[in-house]
Amino acid sequence: MILLTLIKKEVRAFFRNKINVIVMFLFPIILIFIMGKSLSSIMGVNKNIFENKTIYYRINAPINREKDVQLFYNFMANFQKSTKVNFVETNNYKKANNDINKNNAICFIDIYDNNINYFRNEKNESTESKIFRNVYEQYMRKYSFLDSMSKSNPGKMKNLSSYYIKILLKDEDINGEEVNSYTYYTFSELILIILYISTLTSISMHKERVLHTMTRLKTSDTSKFDILLSKIAFGIIIGLIQILIVYIASNKLFYVNWGNNTVCIIIVLISLIIFSSVLGTFISMIFSNQKTAYAINNILVIIMVFLGGSYIPISLVKSVRMTSFLCNFMPSYWSNIAVLALVCNVETKYYVIAIFVSISLSVLMLIVGNFISKQRVGGSFD
Repeated sequence: MILLTLIKKEVRAFFRNKINVIVMFLFPIILIFIMGKSLSSIMGVNKNIFENKTIYYRINAPINREKDVQLFYNFMANFQKSTKVNFVETNNYKKANNDINKNNAICFIDIYDNNINYFRNEKNESTESKIFRNVYEQYMRKYSFLDSMSKSNPGKMKNLSSYYIKILLKDEDINGEEVNSYTYYTFSELILIILYISTLTSISMHKERVLHTMTRLKTSDTSKFDILLSKIAFGIIIGLIQILIVYIASNKLFYVNWGNNTVCIIIVLISLIIFSSVLGTFISMIFSNQKTAYAINNILVIIMVFLGGSYIPISLVKSVRMTSFLCNFMPSYWSNIAVLALVCNVETKYYVIAIFVSISLSVLMLIVGNFISKQRVGGSFD
């Protein structure tokens, strides 16, 4: 009963603040419309930005590199089939380089002697080149796995090549009819606004301290566990309402199809809601000053939102080596690609990774936050 009373108190306090209601429930709908409308030309109807574009290549490799050449041919055949891009073999390096610098061609891949060289327009690299380069690099990293599989069953090599290219293209949000700009930003902006739940729980914790209600709660029969759980439950309630509103609006206003894995999508989002709720309480445990906590919370959210693909498409985040590395540590990134994979019915384990990352970080923050707060005079939450 005490826990239920605490949760009701949190929810009532939230709905009294009309600004909170507008920002948390209406703002994501406005964002989806703005981003979906403004970027609809970039994220085209069929999302195939490679169709009828040209990629030059040249192969002049020794016999001992036959396996590498065959791997490239497998990649080329399956990528061409998936995207309808034109691979053109050429020995005219000058013409290829001129076409690339004029963005008349995407790139030039030169498999020569013991090297694989990738030439691009370094001054004004096109989006197609950035995405293709990232897909190609990721594909080559999977070489060892493909190679080990081919030893036991050589006939599967080509099928595995095709499978991984499809996965990579879906990961990059390319060549999938279901993923238009409204679909992409429905989920990316929902993830954005879910992360701001951390602000609500952080402010709520500090407000209790300022009004001395935390002290009164601690002197009563209310346990510290109930106080923490009420904040997390409050965040989950707000998050579930957000999901419901975005689900209805995206279906009715933007005609976004959530696919056949809606339950899994909601579970992924709930795990992120838990992470966001715990993040706010964790920051309030670490930083006793509300302004400091608010600033730190906003900085972390902005970083996670950016690396998670809510500001710009994931393909552009992954096209830069530094951000491509950093995004792997962000629950927002894993949630975004997991949801997109589920919407597109791509068979991956991204949703498992997304749930694991969000829940694991939540547990870790609760343990560390409680430990650090206990070191202060007066005990935790004071």
